[in-house]
Amino acid sequence: MKRLRVGLLLETRASDAYAAALCDWLVESRDLELALVLVSDGAAPGRAGRKRHPAAQGRTAPHTAPHTAPRIAPRIPLLFAGVMAIERQLLRHYEAHRMHLDVVDVAALAAARRVPVRSVALPGLASAAAPAAASDVLADAAPGPALPAISYAELAGLELDLLVCCDGVACDERLGRVARLGAIGIDYRRDQIAGSAPIGFWETYHRARKTGFAIVRLGRAGEAGQVLVEGAFRTKYAFLLNQAHLFCKAHAQLRRLLGDVAATGALPAARDPVPYSGCCPAQPDSLHALLYTLKLAARLGMRGARRMLGIRHKWTLSVTRSGWRNAALWRGVPVAAPDGHFWADPFLRVHAGRVYCFVEDYVYATNRAHISVLEITKADVKCLGVALQEGFHLSFPFLFEYGGHLYMCPETSESNQIRIYKCDEFPLRWSLDSVAVDGISAADSMFFEHRGRWWLLTSIDRSGLNDHCSELCLFHAPDPLGGAWTPHPMNPLYIDTDMGRNAGLIVDEGRIYRAAQRQGFDQYGEGLALYEIVELDETRYSERKVTDIRHDYLQRSLGSHHISSDGNVTVVDFKTHCFAP
Repeated sequence: MKRLRVGLLLETRASDAYAAALCDWLVESRDLELALVLVSDGAAPGRAGRKRHPAAQGRTAPHTAPHTAPRIAPRIPLLFAGVMAIERQLLRHYEAHRMHLDVVDVAALAAARRVPVRSVALPGLASAAAPAAASDVLADAAPGPALPAISYAELAGLELDLLVCCDGVACDERLGRVARLGAIGIDYRRDQIAGSAPIGFWETYHRARKTGFAIVRLGRAGEAGQVLVEGAFRTKYAFLLNQAHLFCKAHAQLRRLLGDVAATGALPAARDPVPYSGCCPAQPDSLHALLYTLKLAARLGMRGARRMLGIRHKWTLSVTRSGWRNAALWRGVPVAAPDGHFWADPFLRVHAGRVYCFVEDYVYATNRAHISVLEITKADVKCLGVALQEGFHLSFPFLFEYGGHLYMCPETSESNQIRIYKCDEFPLRWSLDSVAVDGISAADSMFFEHRGRWWLLTSIDRSGLNDHCSELCLFHAPDPLGGAWTPHPMNPLYIDTDMGRNAGLIVDEGRIYRAAQRQGFDQYGEGLALYEIVELDETRYSERKVTDIRHDYLQRSLGSHHISSDGNVTVVDFKTHCFAP
């Protein structure tokens, strides 16, 4: 199979670690060929080796004409520079994001990998670029030797399939036409076209639940690009951490998209444009910087106080003795785990007329969970014992029947597998039956049969951050144990923290209802919602929202993220604070 020929376009040869990682990934790919790295020669003199702080800049949407908004935002206030210093120190505590502020000479990196590097003129970029203030510059890199130039005619002769624009650099119409499929780029500002605010700042400032991105096919100058992929991830408590998380997750989606294009030879269909009615935030001024500093201090103070006092999150079950449709959840009876444990992710199972509940049984002392079984009687709820324990974390014990046998698929993301266990003796004896999918970081997988095929809904993390809260994918197979799972052509179904992670499955009179978690601002498991699957086959998937399930009917509850019902009993879980045992 012919490899997809890709070119990278950089604003300057000194780029961020994400562009460098993308360059490395393309070089190592068996399905894509990094044919060329282009560096704009339209930058102002003396800037070839300088990289403005990515957190302090408002990256212009890559589909925006160079003259409509500056690539580099106005100088940041002195007080905001102080905020940046605090954020940089904070970021060092997160190993996965320590490279966020790194500056890499991508041109030299590509040349060392024997990838041709050329400079190309991008008209209008020089006039749009404003000189960077000294306090805004993350690092000074040696400009390096002058790069040989390449003309548009020579570019056309390279027969590129796709051009990928990094750094938010604007790509003019002629350059976009040199590749068969045009040019694409990540747009972090599609809802704020002329905004100059640092990416991810205002979401953190206003405690927004999620921070979004899009991957666009670049349009003509002055026109919005076509959205190919869009999504949103949970907003973090500090803006530089939020930005790093967003960049890492968005670049993982860019790599996925490039892999899909290499497999199909075409870009995905563009999404229908919709109007944006929000505001267009500007660069934060000194007052905003002061207020944000106070907000951040309060957040860090609360986190520190909870740590010093030994306050932890604790999940508890709430049992309501009615079907899910008629359940008045405020009438539910709380069922707490013994000291040193919490119970979450309940799954009900009726066996021989008795009601059992399989749960995640988390042990604070080990920071790991196993699967335990409870029995729910009219009088009380009692723990029968441990059903499944491994050398890694287990949760979300999803149960299903196949061929007259009962199976369990717990969350086993630490093993990089989706595992299926068979019940040898109900309810406490289980053994590994098969591995449905190997080499995957997936959580909260659910299996069900529909119209003669088996379906697998699971939440995937491609970024290496162990964050499975946004990307929902669907697979199908003739049976659940054979391992021949085919990805659905609509994958990913969602990239959204409001519906991208499963929270249970209810089958009621032949209708299938998927429960989905909803994440909050810097909070896992703020709430959930029920969606009815209304269309499902090998090419289509759609669902409609039935209802939200809130958590504030429970006293002191901070969130809720799971529901299960057998028709007569409904169980949800909810989160509170407790002192560590």
